[in-house]
Amino acid sequence: MFGLTSKEVMVTPEAFEYLKEQVTSFSDAVGIKLMILTGKGCSGNEYDMKPLSLENVSEDDDVIEYEGGLKLFIPKKDGLRFFGTKIDYITDNLGSSRIVIVNPNETARCGCGESISF
Repeated sequence: MFGLTSKEVMVTPEAFEYLKEQVTSFSDAVGIKLMILTGKGCSGNEYDMKPLSLENVSEDDDVIEYEGGLKLFIPKKDGLRFFGTKIDYITDNLGSSRIVIVNPNETARCGCGESISF
């Protein structure tokens, strides 16, 4: 079994700053948990990303450590699905900011962009 690295799951500088801020805003957070929730949305899966506390760290997670101190925790069962993924943080023309996950392993995405399939 392989472990994901920062080369397989890229985080843009904008996303890095946003995610680092999310971690530091929670006193007990050690990183960000990124996973795929199944049985969600019209395409069957959704991404879930949230700060992770030390007591919720699992040995079933791959840990990607980025230069600058950010850690992503990804369930090993989801690892191959995230291979080649780019995480970005954008601000659109209307001033709304959000995380965008660009994953080459998706086979479809619903019209609203929230639900995905593999």
